[in-house]
Amino acid sequence: MFIRSKAHPYGRMLSIETVRLLMILLYLFYPLGCILQLAPVSGDAEKWLAGGGLLMVVAALIAFAVLAGSSLQRQVQEPESELDERESSERNRAAFQAHSVFSAIVLMGVLYMMLTTDMAEAGKLDLWRPVTGAHWNAIFGGLILLSFTLPGAVLAFRKAPPAEA
Repeated sequence: MFIRSKAHPYGRMLSIETVRLLMILLYLFYPLGCILQLAPVSGDAEKWLAGGGLLMVVAALIAFAVLAGSSLQRQVQEPESELDERESSERNRAAFQAHSVFSAIVLMGVLYMMLTTDMAEAGKLDLWRPVTGAHWNAIFGGLILLSFTLPGAVLAFRKAPPAEA
């Protein structure tokens, strides 16, 4: 997702290190925040964990909003006709890699849910699996964020930082 602004029609120029840091924060804070919010704890600890988890999810969404207006995200989302050959080639390689990683993550998630359901029904092992709407919302929210940002993350971590003069 790329958000174009009048002030920065080609995206806000962020250093590659800043983009990498924002991606790491997004990919760490969102799942950890969801886990803290949905952890089955009671009493005062539940309030503190849920509050901390909410702050982490909000921080992840702020990182996402900053990334959505970046020039790197523009390269990932811009139509082919708006990119030069180098940008287009980099974007296509990153999109292919991101698709492969995203597909593997979804496949592992589906296999995990199949196996945990089968094992629980057989009475062998009862591992965690999503059962409430909040669980599914967290999973789908994470997949949506991942699908929007993974090509940009691949591109950010493949690019070399600019050489110092």
